[in-house]
Amino acid sequence: MKLSRVLFAALTVLGVATVPVRLAQAQGGPTFFTHYYDVATSNSPSASGYGGKGASGGVGDGLVRIVNAGDETAIQRGTICALIYVFDDIEEMQACCGCPITPDGLRTLSVINNVTKNFGVNRGNMNAGVIDIISVAPNLLLPKPVPLPPQIGSLSPSPFACDPSFQYGAKIGVPQSFLQYVPGMEAWITHSEANAPVPFNSGGMVKGVSVDEFVAANLDDTHFSELIDFCSFLISNGSGTGACSCGSGDSFSKAPQPD
Repeated sequence: MKLSRVLFAALTVLGVATVPVRLAQAQGGPTFFTHYYDVATSNSPSASGYGGKGASGGVGDGLVRIVNAGDETAIQRGTICALIYVFDDIEEMQACCGCPITPDGLRTLSVINNVTKNFGVNRGNMNAGVIDIISVAPNLLLPKPVPLPPQIGSLSPSPFACDPSFQYGAKIGVPQSFLQYVPGMEAWITHSEANAPVPFNSGGMVKGVSVDEFVAANLDDTHFSELIDFCSFLISNGSGTGACSCGSGDSFSKAPQPD
């Protein structure tokens, strides 16, 4: 995350608040997950130079599937936010978004069409990189409907939203709600790969498809602050780029309440 380290100093000089945040560790399971994506390095090199024609590597779209296996929040019948941060493979955050996941709900995202389609910084190389996901309670409470940047997923018609920067509410004069890790989220990604270094258009290409579970990892305070501050930069630059999108899945739980 080299660029974001430079931006910390720049944002401070420009008067853009960088919010030091410490979240209490959740009880009951992991809340930070990470994995890689690789959709084209069997034909085109990645940002760091991996792959290219005649190389093994990614050879098609991947699907990210996220479920909410718990009912850990009192908000909107247990809906949680999957906060998604997307990097190219030279450590630059290129997109972020917050996506609601309803209890026992499934959200499906295409790596090509949702995760990497709208890269922000330098229109970065989209062939390979890293996806980080944090599971939190809905963290933006809107007293009335307002236009939201594409990075922020709404739980409409409820007044809550998923803000991956944790800072948008303050920018529009809305008090921030609580910041809380929430366990119960699980995620998987598919990989379509050329398993042998053969020409991209060769009919003899050896292909393999796998489904991998996102790996639970430790989220330290420094990394968390970098994620939200650089995401805030992508939201506030006003270009509309730097936003992943949430694919398909319910944003508002219609499940009946138990008696």
